[in-house]
Order: sequence, then C-alpha cells, then structure tokens
Amino acid sequence: MRFLQSGSVDNAKVVLLGAPFEEASSYRKGSVFAPVAIRRASQSIESYSAIFHSDLKDLAFGDAGDLVLSEQIETALSQIADAVENHLKLGRKIVVLGGDHSISIGVILGAKRLFTKMQVAILDAHSDWRDSYNGSRYSHACTIRRIFEIVEGRVWVSGTRSFVGNENWSMYVNIEDLPLKLDPSVPTYLSIDIDALDPSFCPGVGNPEPGGLKYEQVIALFRALRNFNIIGMDIVEVHPIYDIAEITAVTAAKLVQEGILAFWGKG
Repeated sequence: MRFLQSGSVDNAKVVLLGAPFEEASSYRKGSVFAPVAIRRASQSIESYSAIFHSDLKDLAFGDAGDLVLSEQIETALSQIADAVENHLKLGRKIVVLGGDHSISIGVILGAKRLFTKMQVAILDAHSDWRDSYNGSRYSHACTIRRIFEIVEGRVWVSGTRSFVGNENWSMYVNIEDLPLKLDPSVPTYLSIDIDALDPSFCPGVGNPEPGGLKYEQVIALFRALRNFNIIGMDIVEVHPIYDIAEITAVTAAKLVQEGILAFWGKG
C-alpha cells in the first residue's frame, strides 16, 4: 500500500491514523470500513505531487494503523483524543481517517490539550449544528456544534448546503473566503467530510446532498493554507459499500496525499 511505504512511525514527522468508528452515524452505515478502503485506493496513486512538487517518499511519514475503539461513543472519543495527544506531543503532524464525522470531536479534544488556542476549518455538506440527535450530543449531526464549543468559536465551515435553521450563520462561508477567516499564526486543524464534494463524483457517502464542491476547489484551499500552521487534518464519512468503482475512496486517498504534501512536504 502506498501509504505504508514511507517509513516507520517511530521516526515519522507525519502520522496516518485510522479511526474506524461509525456508531454516531444517523443514516447509512459503512464508514467503519473507510480506513482500509482509503489505504487500498492509495495503491493507485503515484507518490509524487505535480501540484506541490513534492514526493511522499521524501517525507518522514508513517502509518500507525487503526485504533481499536469502543462502541460507546464517549469512550471512543476519549481513546481518539489520547492517541492524538500522544502523537502531537512527539511533534508529529496527524492525518486521521474516519469513520463518521464524530471522530473529529475526539481529535480536536486531544489537540486542544496541547494547543489551548487553536482554530478549525471544516468542509461539510451538512451544518452539523444540532445540539443533540437521536438522544446523543455526539451524533455526527452535532459535530460542528461540539467543535465550536471546544475551540471557543474559532471554527469556519465551507461546502455546506443542508441546514437546520438555527445555525451561527457567520461561520458558514464560501470556500474561497475560508482562508480569510483564519489566522495563519494560530495552530489550525482541517476536517474534510467527503460529502462536501459533489456526490456525482463522490457517491460513496452516508448522507449524500446534491450540489457541492469540486475537487479543484479543495486543492485550491490546500494552496491557500500552505503557509498556515497546520497541525493535522482528517478525511471522514467515506462509505465503501456505496462507492461506485471506488471513486470516493480514490478521491479521499488523493486528498490525503495532496494535503500532506501541501502542508508538510518538501516542495
């Protein structure tokens, strides 16, 4: 697997971590299989980025494998937070493969232990602004609201086209304006829910929503954030069961690679 060919975790400066958790999903299941599917899809991708003029083979990058997570959501989020904190303490950057979008709450909880002031950029088709859903405050329908609370409001979201009506509207912005909302000097985390992209070319998601971002817009965002203090990123909500010709997994794998090379590559 391409993502497994770039050095040991012990010496890694950038670490890939799987978080196969889907108990917070509200509709279709299947994101628990995403980390394996994305790794498999990475075999189809060349390690060199012609966009960022950098090669994954030249980066101290390692795959830490998948976390073994509880089916109880609060316990699972705590496990994710502990793992993320441990990697960040060692000065590593992190790339997390979900799982449903709730896993990002755990990641942010862990990062916040080290970075008391941090900001979050999110791509998501859904506002995820419910205070609770199906009896849980940690449903993936509540993810952005929970992250908003954790980072004291320093979160901005693009690609959203499904709302509940009571959102904090100032945080939902066009993707071109997203970098303008962020402070380049503040530790920044990027969360990509793959359903932010147009489902006509990324169909393998849990809650497809018509419309959406183009792949090229996400790459443009990577370009705009290259000089920011990016501490980590994630890709969530890939559902291999519904993924026609594995195109969603391949897109996710490509975004993982381009993101790593944009933010931490040697180009």
